[in-house]
Amino acid sequence: MNIHEELTKVTGRDEFIAFVHRLTEDLETNREEWENVTLKDYLLSIAAWVEDGAHEQDEKEGRLPGAAVSRRADVEWERLAFLLFAAGRYE
Repeated sequence: MNIHEELTKVTGRDEFIAFVHRLTEDLETNREEWENVTLKDYLLSIAAWVEDGAHEQDEKEGRLPGAAVSRRADVEWERLAFLLFAAGRYE
């Protein structure tokens, strides 16, 4: 299963955890397909993607990028911000 197919299967906590592990494997095995391979570039890309509003169309359509079926993509901005912060300091 490719990384895009796995993205569409994330519906909860356990799938998210598995996806993050799979995403790191994808970075190691398909590095040439990644545009942003440093942490700095990766984080700046997240900010640019949100700033450019790329997520807004998907939210309006009620689906996630690459999703095979439509579903609501509610964003919890505070939780995402804390996740990014905590990941830099968690042992």
